[in-house]
Amino acid sequence: MNHERMDNEELQYIALDAMNNGRHGEAVMLLKTLLDREPEHANARYLLAAEHAQLGMFERAEQGLRAVLAVSPDFGMARFQLGQLLLMRDAGEEAVDALASLAAGEDAMAAYARALCALATDSEATAIRELDAGLRLPQPVPTLAAEMQALREKFAHSARPALHPVESAQAPVGDAMPGARMFIAGYGRGA
Repeated sequence: MNHERMDNEELQYIALDAMNNGRHGEAVMLLKTLLDREPEHANARYLLAAEHAQLGMFERAEQGLRAVLAVSPDFGMARFQLGQLLLMRDAGEEAVDALASLAAGEDAMAAYARALCALATDSEATAIRELDAGLRLPQPVPTLAAEMQALREKFAHSARPALHPVESAQAPVGDAMPGARMFIAGYGRGA
């Protein structure tokens, strides 16, 4: 496929389609093409990090999320997912630092960030309380809400759920990317 005639918006949407349909190699190639054209494209960098996470390339995913936050420090989903990656590799203090600004908010994602911070400090009771609080709020990212509900249910059935990457999920990216696959370092397979 010749991508030279496509503009950046078209490349991004075709990459999203590839991601959503499990065509990882094509998605990576399209996102890298977009980043060659526009190196500071935060959504493309975020999506590439998400794709690296989907492929199990967690170190690259972490580097990519950090790069997104370097140019877009208010990119909430990138910050949340960086916190999840740090928790996955048992870097609890770093996770708390990464999530601190997000956790200061009042929305559902802020409550979920506080829950992850509580997990990082082995405070399961606080994590459960924050998950419950977040689940009672409006849910702008339905997949995130589903993952947090699944985590909450796992707490009901075990002492502390293990952190594992989820193979795929759907959620908005940034402000206007409905249908984009989103990496969520979830709490079980098959969500």
